[in-house]
Amino acid sequence: MENIISSIVHRYKLLKEIPLFKNVGWYPLQRIARRVQVVEFKKGEIIRREGDPPDALYCLVSGRVQSYSTAGGGRRKTDVEFYRRGMPFGIISFFTNDAHSSTYEALNDSTIVKIDKSDFEDILKFMPQLGVELSHSLSSQLRNRMLPTKRNVEHRIVSVYSPIRGTGSSTYATNLALELEKQTTRRVILVSIVTPAELSQVTPSRDGASPYWHKPPVRLKEIADDYEKLQASIVRGQLKIDLLHVLYDAEDHVLVDSISHFVTTLVSDYHFAVVDLPTEKDILVVKTLTQSDSVHLLTKDKAEDFKGVSQLITELTERMKENFNPDFLKVIVMASEKLESTSLSDISHEIDFTVYARFPHISVEELNTVLSCDVMSISLPWPNSPYALEVRRIARQISGVLVGLALGGGAALGVAHVGVIRVLEQENIPIDMVSGSSMGALVAAFWTSGKNAQGLEVIARDFEKLWDIIKLLCDPVFSPSAFIGGKKITRWLKSRGLEGKTFYDTRVPLKIISYDVLCREELVIESGSLAEAVRQSISIPGVIEPVRMKDRWIIDGGVMNPLPTDVLLKSGAKKIIAVNVLQSPEQVLKGYNEEQRKATEDAKVSFFQDPKKYMLIKLMRVVNKVFNPNVSDIIVRTLQASEYVISQHSAKSADVVIHPDLSHINWYELYKVDELIKRGEDAARAALPQIRKMLEE
Repeated sequence: MENIISSIVHRYKLLKEIPLFKNVGWYPLQRIARRVQVVEFKKGEIIRREGDPPDALYCLVSGRVQSYSTAGGGRRKTDVEFYRRGMPFGIISFFTNDAHSSTYEALNDSTIVKIDKSDFEDILKFMPQLGVELSHSLSSQLRNRMLPTKRNVEHRIVSVYSPIRGTGSSTYATNLALELEKQTTRRVILVSIVTPAELSQVTPSRDGASPYWHKPPVRLKEIADDYEKLQASIVRGQLKIDLLHVLYDAEDHVLVDSISHFVTTLVSDYHFAVVDLPTEKDILVVKTLTQSDSVHLLTKDKAEDFKGVSQLITELTERMKENFNPDFLKVIVMASEKLESTSLSDISHEIDFTVYARFPHISVEELNTVLSCDVMSISLPWPNSPYALEVRRIARQISGVLVGLALGGGAALGVAHVGVIRVLEQENIPIDMVSGSSMGALVAAFWTSGKNAQGLEVIARDFEKLWDIIKLLCDPVFSPSAFIGGKKITRWLKSRGLEGKTFYDTRVPLKIISYDVLCREELVIESGSLAEAVRQSISIPGVIEPVRMKDRWIIDGGVMNPLPTDVLLKSGAKKIIAVNVLQSPEQVLKGYNEEQRKATEDAKVSFFQDPKKYMLIKLMRVVNKVFNPNVSDIIVRTLQASEYVISQHSAKSADVVIHPDLSHINWYELYKVDELIKRGEDAARAALPQIRKMLEE
């Protein structure tokens, strides 16, 4: 009898936490408590499947649930909805008596109150007002489905953890929480969890980069299962993010069962909960990691620290099993004051997991802003410091506001990209990832690896003198596929800054497009040598010899994907700026007419009238005869005609398309640097209103 009463009291308390029952009095709620079931689901478990009968009403007490429908072959559609603490779900089927149109899956360990359909019909007889409350929830869900822009958005738990002391994990967690709020203007909470051992060692940081808590933390066991106490412990209104500082005793194993409820309760009220975990790796820490949406695992750049990181990755993989997704875990290498020589590719090999990012060391000179309130203070690096920029990129990726830049192919016409980039830099337009084909890949590789617009212009001026172009291209091969070998081009790429550079060295993610002509397969290159990747992507058919790798015969990426917007979309970019430098048919005709007019005028110039101009005209005629109309020129012009059609289709996926007017400039006229850059600048400035509007949406 005592167990039955205890169970009813427990169910009564759970019902009190559900808004649907908030206006129900004590006696009727006791009656309802006798008719409900409390069901527990582990993360990843299916609660109800699409097509199942509407057997019951479900209300989420703790945890999170997502619903989705499927298309052919079991593929998920994009109509995902999320349910948080206190929300009923499955009520459309419950009311209509139709089979469930969605599958409901637990995103975290979840506690759910289940009321069988027949029991709820009996409850309605003595509590008819519950039907009204439920109909309000039904109306809200139907309204959300009719207005997709107003659907509830996914709330995310981001856990920051390092098994190594001194990595700056608390500094990173605090900066990340602040940047998430800045980039999204949504509600963010920073949760700092410490152990007694860590608390006893805390002293104000000498450089101020680490957060310092002025007040003692609240004990986790006192608030983990008490919503009112939890809410009262949160510090609000003093910073743009809310704060919660908690202490937990590693010996208190009862807390392990409460941690999922604790973190999911927080994320019910916030769009982002950034959880800064203690260094000790125990069952509570591991449990928190497995219940998170994303784990940022920090390590130093020292070989002796990699083993602990590798062991944790293995443990998480084994614990989460089919729920483990490599994208869930972000390994971040924090540079020490004296940067180690270990490359990120070597670290990835050592821990058997791809490193997500490397953070620079924060110097004292970079700390220029003191952020302080009653409970916490921290000094922040200046906004354009390397550390702050890396935090911004990661925050933008988490929050789904990534801006991608697609740089299209076009041979010499691609020099116009330099002008576009100059305007983007001058106007501080954020770019979070870049894709490039052909000449767009070349410009993208130099830019993302550290060159600014001015540096790109210096490189472009290597082609300003016709003789320099001839020397670069003077790499003849006796091949039926091309007349330029490409070895000198590769050496030039390395000499101009790509020597030893890999995709790990880019400041934002870079995707380079090439094409395997034998298998007719598009290749998206994201790792390895930048110079080799560019060499593959610029292998213009009929001009530069293809790159042969095992069974692949790799040519210019622009052949199949001259404006790679789709690659950015697949990589998570939500807003895309595309730069199409290929000439439209109208621009080609305009250029042809201009060339005919100019040829007529040039024919009137005599040697005695203007010897210098006369000799230059003669030289240009010789150059043009080399390229026009030989086989290579015919191939490139034909390719660019088809590529323009493809790029027009790709441009539909972009939010903003920048299309410079490059009339009467030929694909091989690399020496027209000033004109190409100027036209790129003009087109980018004309597109600025569209770009700013896109960023504000």
